[in-house]
Amino acid sequence: MQIALLDHGHWHRSMYLQAFEAIGQPFWNGSDAAQTNLEVMLRSRPELVVVLGTPQDMLREVEGCIEAGVAVAVEKPVGRHAAELEPLAALARQQGAFVTVAQPHLLGGFWDVCTPEAGGPLSHLRFRLVNGSPERYAAWGVPWVTHPDVAGGGALRNLGIHGIGAFLKATTGEVQVQSCVLSRRLFGMETEEYAAVTLSAGGVIGHIEVGYTVAVDDASDFELSGHRRDLSVRDDGQALTVFDRRAGQTRVQPVVPLARRYELFAAATVQAIQTGGPAPHSLDDHLAAMRVIDACYAAATWADA
Repeated sequence: MQIALLDHGHWHRSMYLQAFEAIGQPFWNGSDAAQTNLEVMLRSRPELVVVLGTPQDMLREVEGCIEAGVAVAVEKPVGRHAAELEPLAALARQQGAFVTVAQPHLLGGFWDVCTPEAGGPLSHLRFRLVNGSPERYAAWGVPWVTHPDVAGGGALRNLGIHGIGAFLKATTGEVQVQSCVLSRRLFGMETEEYAAVTLSAGGVIGHIEVGYTVAVDDASDFELSGHRRDLSVRDDGQALTVFDRRAGQTRVQPVVPLARRYELFAAATVQAIQTGGPAPHSLDDHLAAMRVIDACYAAATWADA
């Protein structure tokens, strides 16, 4: 399969190179860091274009791919807020385009185990992703990540999109923002370095915690957990711990390590294209999460105000 990488400057570039190489589908232009011209790229007739860049870069390039009839995988967030994304999502829907947004935490072992068939109704879901300091982004050559006029927000927009997506996948019904508390106490950013959000939908409560406050920059504090009547499942990024009431036991299962989860996204994307299946995480799915994040910002209070 011919896959091209269109990168306008993104810190996840190496993760994509590794992920697609790992599944046996390396980018044909992977070593060409200067390849940022979509028109030139499309002359090679790729079957899939992977797009990285600022939220507005990605809006523009995804539109070009849709108009050219080429499948596209794209980083998050696409656009700085839902209103910017809505026309693109409508275009993809109208054209029947294959567009998938990178949400690797919505794939894998947790979702295979934490099911209503195995555990009954869901009480609550927790997602935590707290990474190293925001100073990393300047060191990586992407200082725009900490500028809300470019990035569309801070840790909530950048990292919280994963947790919001997880909550939407696990629930039905209208999402209500019960609380959203933001902080920029440690680094004095223009926008939040830490966010704690409580959501509800269909009787299920969601706790989303994201930030740039881990004291070691290459470390992550991660948890995805769900608590059902007969089953509690916790993914800590290294293993899956399952508390099974019906079996009367606790078991620990292997999972794809946190640092390699883009392999799940790469594999799911390629499989969907090859089999004619739906996008793993469509622009409409992404739009729903962006709308919830917009609602969180609208309801937010600042702990350090």
